[in-house]
Amino acid sequence: MLDELGREHVEVARARGVAGRSVVRRHVLRNALGPIVTVGGTMLAGLLISTSIVETAFDVPGLGQLLVQSVSAKDFAVVQAITLLSVAAFVLVNLVVDLLAPLIDPRLSLGEGSS
Repeated sequence: MLDELGREHVEVARARGVAGRSVVRRHVLRNALGPIVTVGGTMLAGLLISTSIVETAFDVPGLGQLLVQSVSAKDFAVVQAITLLSVAAFVLVNLVVDLLAPLIDPRLSLGEGSS
């Protein structure tokens, strides 16, 4: 947000007399929201995956602890199922981020044959 506040088009909008809230909403937030959503989605996907470490460390029952117990017991079917669920959640979060990107920044397109 701070980088976008110093951009030339924001200064021009302020010089033209556009209200401060309108400048932030239309010029600053719109340009800063793309990287925020991308990084936030990647962090959320990483948090979903790293729950197994937290559950194991704090002895909280859940999928992470079940995964660790299944690996110890060599129960490969459960390990495969939990891995599949984790990968599906990761892919789903990344898909949502990729679908939101063109809505946030109209310069991005959903496959209109750009070079």
